[in-house]
Amino acid sequence: MKDPKIIIIGKNSYIGGYFTKYLGGNIARALSLSSKDCNFLKAGEVSNFFKSFSNEASPTIVFFAGISRLVENSFNSYKDNLEIVNNLIECAKLTNARSIIYFSSVDVYGSKPSLPLTERSPVNPDTWYGLAKASCESMLMSLGEVKCPVTILRIPGIYGAAPNDRSVIKKIVSAIKNDKRVVIKGSGKQRRDYVYITDICRLIQLLIPGQLHGIINVATGTSCTIIDIANLVGAIGAVEFETIYEAADAGRDFDLLFDTAYLNSAVPNFRFTELEVGIRSYFRPDNQIAGGELT
Repeated sequence: MKDPKIIIIGKNSYIGGYFTKYLGGNIARALSLSSKDCNFLKAGEVSNFFKSFSNEASPTIVFFAGISRLVENSFNSYKDNLEIVNNLIECAKLTNARSIIYFSSVDVYGSKPSLPLTERSPVNPDTWYGLAKASCESMLMSLGEVKCPVTILRIPGIYGAAPNDRSVIKKIVSAIKNDKRVVIKGSGKQRRDYVYITDICRLIQLLIPGQLHGIINVATGTSCTIIDIANLVGAIGAVEFETIYEAADAGRDFDLLFDTAYLNSAVPNFRFTELEVGIRSYFRPDNQIAGGELT
């Protein structure tokens, strides 16, 4: 193919796979890559793959690749995540990237953030994963290595039926549908702000032309407790279920609330899908969103 306009890196990830299918034929010359196509843990592979691109390629790179905390949260995964972004920087140089959209996490704020969170809130990671994301942000934004605009998207949690969905909401839906019971860590009163996966894709499409250089907390601005989410799932599915309470996970026993003023100014009039509407996607007859399924 001709030099692509958009390069999606991490096509087998939850969001990356969904975004690839979401784009479909909407944007010509989009190239979607998995680690089998080009492993960003290997500098040689990255160099060999992208050195054939012309200097006029100038694509937008949408970068989903990385080691999730759900897969591994250790010093080794920290080092791997930094190596992955180091090779992203090399990729940007080889392709003369027009812009980069990088997926980070609200884990950079740590487990005791002052609320509500804004993009100016102090970064205080207390896990290897959060530290990796904070370090990767600095590599992309602060060290002068990247010459194009970089949009950092800090994600609080995504849900929606699609392959590789490991979301809290998917787990709650599966437990209630299949087992008629749900296990809640702690009181269940921890507040979270979950974003529907289609909304993320819509947001990316709107951000690509703008080449915004900066950080955005991607959040709806409406936080719900875990127990309220479970009750909403039960009501939508018309399922009576048992609630079992277990000891809280100290590392996740906190609230997340966001001031979304900056997001609203960056993407005016953007409207998020209501939580109830998003959860109903798991109960559709085909359980599908862009090819995803609930198993």
